[in-house]
Amino acid sequence: MSERNRLKAVVDTNLFVSGMLSPRGRPGQLLDIWHAGGFELLLSDWQYNELNDVFSRPKIVRDYRITPPALANLFAHLALATRAVPFASVSVSSRDAKDQPILDGALGGGADVLVTGDDDLLVLRGDPRLGSLQVVTVVQFLAMLEDRAETETHGQK
Repeated sequence: MSERNRLKAVVDTNLFVSGMLSPRGRPGQLLDIWHAGGFELLLSDWQYNELNDVFSRPKIVRDYRITPPALANLFAHLALATRAVPFASVSVSSRDAKDQPILDGALGGGADVLVTGDDDLLVLRGDPRLGSLQVVTVVQFLAMLEDRAETETHGQK
């Protein structure tokens, strides 16, 4: 996919965790596509710190056997992500205050898509206060990426 046609996406933290725990699942596929440059990841400093906290927990690393090289690879890619500066105040709120920083980052960063499996964010789909931001599941996002790749392959816009 050409650089200018790439979707800008905020990926919810739970999908990074799921992708690392189960690399063959849909979230793992999402991470693979991101690593290959299939979309532009937007990441706020808040979310980077949250990911660092989650993956620093010995229980997560030990129980799920996440290797140091796999973590190093993830954080090397995260360091290259486009930084999203969250809006100080937004006109829409998540039902769960813990999800608000993800939503703020998506809106502040000018994301095209917020990819999540969280019902407290998914319930916001179609809310006109989100502007052009689409809130989608990982399955929906993978389908969007596939459709865009097919369109580009066939020379259509």
